Amino acid sequence: MLPTYLQRAFANPVRLLTCVSMATALAACGGGGGSPGSQTSTTNPGTTNPGTNPGTVTPVPAEPKMTLQLVDPNGTPITTLSGGQTGQLKATVLNANGSVAVNEVVKFKTDDKLLQFTPESATALTNASGVAIITVKPASVLAAGAVTIGATVVASGKTAEAAINLEVGAAPLTLGELKFTPEQTDILPAFGTAVLTIPVTTGGVGATTVPGLTINSLCAGDGTASLVLGSLSDGKQLVTYTNKGCLRVTDTITVTLGTNTQTIKINVGKANIGTIQFVGSDLNGSSIVLRGSGGLGRKESAILTFRVLDQNSIGLAGVDVTFKTTTSTGGLIVQPTKATSDAAGNVTTTVASGTIPTPVRVIAQASRNGTTINGLSDSLIISTGLPIQKSMSLSADSYNIDGLFYDNAVAKVTVMLADQYGNPISDDTAVNLVTEGGAVAFSNEGGCRTKGGGCTVDFKSQAFRPKNGRVTVLAYVQGIENFTDVNGDGQYSCTNYEQVQPVEPGTPYRPLVDICKPGSGEPYTDQGDPFLDAGGADVVLGNPPKGSTLDGKYDVPRGDLPFPYNHPVYTTAGNGQWGINYIWREAEIIFSGDTPIFTRQVFDPATSTLRDWTAADGNPYQIVGLSGKDCKNQTLYFRIADENNNPLPSGTTVGTGDLDKVAPGLPSPSSVPATNRIGGTEHFVNIKTDLFCSAGEFVIRTTTPRGKSVASQLFKSVPFPTTP
Repeated sequence: MLPTYLQRAFANPVRLLTCVSMATALAACGGGGGSPGSQTSTTNPGTTNPGTNPGTVTPVPAEPKMTLQLVDPNGTPITTLSGGQTGQLKATVLNANGSVAVNEVVKFKTDDKLLQFTPESATALTNASGVAIITVKPASVLAAGAVTIGATVVASGKTAEAAINLEVGAAPLTLGELKFTPEQTDILPAFGTAVLTIPVTTGGVGATTVPGLTINSLCAGDGTASLVLGSLSDGKQLVTYTNKGCLRVTDTITVTLGTNTQTIKINVGKANIGTIQFVGSDLNGSSIVLRGSGGLGRKESAILTFRVLDQNSIGLAGVDVTFKTTTSTGGLIVQPTKATSDAAGNVTTTVASGTIPTPVRVIAQASRNGTTINGLSDSLIISTGLPIQKSMSLSADSYNIDGLFYDNAVAKVTVMLADQYGNPISDDTAVNLVTEGGAVAFSNEGGCRTKGGGCTVDFKSQAFRPKNGRVTVLAYVQGIENFTDVNGDGQYSCTNYEQVQPVEPGTPYRPLVDICKPGSGEPYTDQGDPFLDAGGADVVLGNPPKGSTLDGKYDVPRGDLPFPYNHPVYTTAGNGQWGINYIWREAEIIFSGDTPIFTRQVFDPATSTLRDWTAADGNPYQIVGLSGKDCKNQTLYFRIADENNNPLPSGTTVGTGDLDKVAPGLPSPSSVPATNRIGGTEHFVNIKTDLFCSAGEFVIRTTTPRGKSVASQLFKSVPFPTTP
């Protein structure tokens, strides 16, 4: 007799089919197999639940299915990929009812970086057979390891996933036959180039990268040829061979890749070189900014171009040129330090800024067949001499601006430069200006470029403001140290020197290249490094004496800022050799207050000097003898300063007012001049008595350019003391 659960199943054909199709997933059909009255866990799909509805079955929803397979281009299943080999990844998707899933998006992924998919989106649609296909290959010919590829699809609203494991192996690279394109049958002339083709395959297909490929030649080892890697396409690596005047007649080029080596020969000719000419830069007269300060149209680097010429002034190709800067202040660099001239003889390098403002020049040098040539960069192809220290000056149209309490008060600061003959130096020579207070120069460059031997910038009042109101402005530029031209040849001369580069016999001393031994050169002034002399400005000490000024001594606690030339730390001593160095000048500009302090002065006719009035001199606001018996005209001497004992702003007018029975004239000077004098400015005024010697009074009044007017205490006339 059939078991009870089968009887129930046969009694209901539909339930019978359900049981058959779900036989592997259900423990029983129709509630059989459980203990009456017990409740089976609801987490086990397909089991009965006698406690709620005895005899019913919980249906298990059907899910879509997906399988993955990796095949080679011929359709053969594979489990490994290597080198440039590609495979096709096939995902077959079936709906929950077993039918093929058409036009569904399959997403492929891998957490490893050994592979790359095509398309890069790693997605594909299933076709009419329910198959989605993408291409997969190793990320590089060196990629190696094991990786899992996963795929996900949503079919009819339900998700199916699948995965496949794959081994990735690095493919060996193989060299083919070396050939010149076109074939080189004649002698390659000096500075001529030829293109060498190097076939490289991996796994039978053209390599996309050639790591470990080395190329050398006998002439390249001599420094008389160059081999420059070009493009790699269709498994063919191109190399540009340049004959830079090789003397071997025949050069042998050797290409090595792993254990495989190929050689090829080429006939070469020789040539000579002449000069290096500075062509210009890409800056068109503007400057570069400090490292990290670029953007908004400002550049942190400049491209300099030189041209290598032969003795007939024809551009030479294939010449190696080395570059170095005349200073490395602030970490500025030149890159590359070596480059090869193009077909027109042009060669370029880039100067990148450092963290300290500085002018800089680049020296380009090349050697060929025992001849060494040098070129010095400039902003012009033709220029006058370099600026010299003795011919540098710094001035301002105002040394006392109304800036102690106001921003954007302006002084025009001018730098003038000339060479040893007193001729203006070349236009666009870069000058740097720095200050410890306020702001100097313009936003597009931290200094200025000369025009007609000079340049002018704005110095503006703003924070930081030293408490004593005194600010130093330092201007410095790369120039030459002072020297005495004893023999009148227009340059520094030396009788015993060391030539830095090999030169032909009889080559004269080159002042900016060779090293003059001590005592054998013309007299010169060996300069130390410049520094911004804060002069006791309130940077560290807190409250320096009012009126302190530049002390001329380098002192870090006082806020002095160093600018070492071509070495890392500041030094007052020179380098023991005449040559290029920083030349500099500095000036002190006052942030003046607008509230005057009047101090009466005593004039000593014997010495024609003035001193401050003291208590022993009496009441400073009484003009003795200006009234009363035997009255006569008097002269009042006085000094005006701001709260820091500095001058009031330049242009402040000085006059008299509130007159009563006296007639003072116009004070002299009648306005505050441009000065940074400690103690302010000195003035005097002649006062006429009243016709009847009556007592009178008046005030001294100052009015700043901003219109602030302040009057002194009343000056009153009194009689001469009565004689006992």
